[in-house]
Amino acid sequence: MTYPNVYKKVIISLIVCLTLFLVLFHFTSTPKVWVDEGFYTEVAKNVALHSKMGIQLEPGHFYDTSTLTVGYPTIYPVAASLRFFGVGLWQARLPMIIYMFCLVLLFYLFTKKRYGFYFAILSVLLLLSFSPFYGNGRVVIEEIPGLVWFVLGILMLTYLEESNFQNRYYIILAGLALGICASSKPIYLALVSASLILVLSFWFKKIEKKNILIFGATGFLLPLIFWAFTQFPTIHSLLNIVPTYFHLASNHETKIPMIQTIFTNSKRLFTESTPTLFILLLGSSVAGLIMGFLKKERKVGLPEAFLLSFIILNIFAYLPGTGWYRYFFPASTLVYLLFPVSIFIIASVVKNETLKKFLLIIPILLIFFQFYHLTFLSDTSLISNPTRNKELSLALSEIKPSQKVFFYNSIEATVFLKSTNYSQYLSMGDYLEIGDKNGPLDPSFDYILAGGGFGAVNFPVSLYKKKTVDRYVLYKKI
Repeated sequence: MTYPNVYKKVIISLIVCLTLFLVLFHFTSTPKVWVDEGFYTEVAKNVALHSKMGIQLEPGHFYDTSTLTVGYPTIYPVAASLRFFGVGLWQARLPMIIYMFCLVLLFYLFTKKRYGFYFAILSVLLLLSFSPFYGNGRVVIEEIPGLVWFVLGILMLTYLEESNFQNRYYIILAGLALGICASSKPIYLALVSASLILVLSFWFKKIEKKNILIFGATGFLLPLIFWAFTQFPTIHSLLNIVPTYFHLASNHETKIPMIQTIFTNSKRLFTESTPTLFILLLGSSVAGLIMGFLKKERKVGLPEAFLLSFIILNIFAYLPGTGWYRYFFPASTLVYLLFPVSIFIIASVVKNETLKKFLLIIPILLIFFQFYHLTFLSDTSLISNPTRNKELSLALSEIKPSQKVFFYNSIEATVFLKSTNYSQYLSMGDYLEIGDKNGPLDPSFDYILAGGGFGAVNFPVSLYKKKTVDRYVLYKKI
């Protein structure tokens, strides 16, 4: 489809304004701070202030986090923001906001380059109306940073394929982007590596100059080498990483057998609304690409094959895990790159005009449905304004730097404290317990912010003034 340039400019301007509004709207209020974001923000803060990749257990004492799922593509930008702009929630989330803008831009650039302007706009609108984009995007976690580098990588693979696999510049950039993506999170490392091996085994014969792969491999390995040096300061920490990652990838919160977990999560894909919608979108995308390939209307190139491999492998990686939707969020986001053009291909095959018209408006109907869900029903609803972040900020802003604070299972709140005069205890499921659980019994603490599990501590309540702050209790020494 062709559009006059003036219409394209108007549409792009509206999309830019919509992106600015949706990404920035209440980004410090929604979503609420939670333990994973608090963990990563705490690590980034300690990198910024103390050059320590770890969790502060007490002033000057840190727990090394090298074996946990924290990568420099997330930590270093957040650390830089906290170093230059000061400690606070908006400072911590600022790099995530920039990553979100980058992902929208890369969605547009990839789909426009691959399929055209109309499909690029649809893909961007599908992304912008997808509520998990904000729930997982604004917070300090690794999902969006990894996706940004992944989509940049497949964009470079597109240019590489167009050069008939001759251009060293594009394969080095593709390798670098995918290497940084793999450094973001263990699941990206596993899925990107497996997808590359799988796809290149089919494309190897099409590459005339095989030595060009050396440049791609070099580009891919350099970020991973840097990741290894920043993530694993000792050989011991490097050796411990594999069992730790396997444990986190499993359903570690229960003792249910793996086969039963796989069955339960497989059932979710077809019985719960969010994964069922994803499966329908993926099925339509695969069907459309196959039809286009058979009719020779659209070729399935290296970018599509790599993209589909990553998405499908992400589903398989999701099955033995905890079943949280966040663990197939990368796949459910990336499918929007393929869905609009695939529906168009399916519609071109259909002979019935009524059905053809219905198929063509499905992406638009889905956009409207997702915007409705985003506005009224989601955790990041545009009409709600959660108070947790504001309440924590106000309560902790009253504390003087000279006063000692203990955070009990409330690591997500440390970003609101303007000093580093604090200690903490943290328990994360069955794989991490750090700090002194009985720390609140020390009478030298002026404040104690108590989160989950605090009832088990034999705490002298009579010595403190109690105040409820959202789901926490703040104790002030009398």
